[in-house]
Amino acid sequence: MPNNDQPAPRRKPPRIGPITGLTATSSSSSPAPVVPAATQTAPPKPTELPAYEFLGYLPESYGTKKLFLVARDPHILFAYWDLSPVQYQEAARAAHDGKVFLEVYVPGEGRVQQIHIWDSHKNWYLQVNRPDTAFIAQLGYYRPDGSFEVLARSAEVKTPRDTLSPNTDAKFVTIPFHVSFRELYDMIAAQSQPGEELADTLARLQHTNYELPFQARVPRDLTPQESDELLEYLGDEEVRRQMVGSFEITEILQKRFETMVSSGQWASSAGAAVGAGAWVTSLSSPFGASFGAKERGFHMHVNAELIIYGGTEPNAKVRIDGQDITLSKDGTFSYHFVFPDGQFHIPIDATSADGVETRSALLSFLRMTELEGDVRKTGQPVLAEPIGRK
Repeated sequence: MPNNDQPAPRRKPPRIGPITGLTATSSSSSPAPVVPAATQTAPPKPTELPAYEFLGYLPESYGTKKLFLVARDPHILFAYWDLSPVQYQEAARAAHDGKVFLEVYVPGEGRVQQIHIWDSHKNWYLQVNRPDTAFIAQLGYYRPDGSFEVLARSAEVKTPRDTLSPNTDAKFVTIPFHVSFRELYDMIAAQSQPGEELADTLARLQHTNYELPFQARVPRDLTPQESDELLEYLGDEEVRRQMVGSFEITEILQKRFETMVSSGQWASSAGAAVGAGAWVTSLSSPFGASFGAKERGFHMHVNAELIIYGGTEPNAKVRIDGQDITLSKDGTFSYHFVFPDGQFHIPIDATSADGVETRSALLSFLRMTELEGDVRKTGQPVLAEPIGRK
């Protein structure tokens, strides 16, 4: 008989194949979605930055031959231009005198200024002293036949005026802070005209000496005697030249007073100031306009500059007044200075590269300016003062 007590053979567990039926939304064993391997994407690679590219330096000039003119203020123009060194040298060679000029014209009148420029110049300040006037500038040179060859011409510009506005509609009124607008309205409502604003009504009443329950300070013009006393005290031709009102004169007085106090001059001149214009302290600001006579258009301005230039061997050593200077590649040098009044002795020494030979020169300059009448200084670029002042 078969032995039924033997244990049955153990069965192997069934082999579970890869799960293919679950999707990102049908997984019941994990909260994270299951994505098939075929649909997974690799992370993006970092973008490689391009290597640094040196684009070079900005050129000294683009050679466009353009000239621009702008009005800095009522009395000074500013010109700047784009002319390459090659273009400048070509123009200088074509000129009968080797010079290139910046010229300024008033349309309908003619030339008012002419400046000899160098290839190192890129801009220039021009003191024209012509408010409310149109100007045109041009760059060029004179040909052997005497005609002017224009390299560049600017657009027409106009300087602003330097006088008070002709619009005199401004009104000044005293509005007391301790009185409310309702009280102020009730106070002057009976005097108001149809369509008149509250401030206009109050200004009209204050100028007609209408009696009000508060003090109103009415601005006034300076009398001719007061203006003469002020101008005599100031002693300033610039103030006389400009058509300024009493408000501007007060600002000038205040600035001059601050300067005198800071420099210690007030102690010696205060007595004269009080005697000549003690009434100034009783006036308030603003006073209103005080107009003078229109000035004539005739004018004059003059100035001087100093240019030292020369050359030697490119590898030589050059000193000006004991200071080493840098030579150009061809061994030349050039220095541009303002030239104020005074005496200047400027020694220049050159030594060969091997130190065997030396050359020297002593340049002496003297400027003594005497002016008669209203003569002003022509505008200049920002330059250093010559070395060697004695």
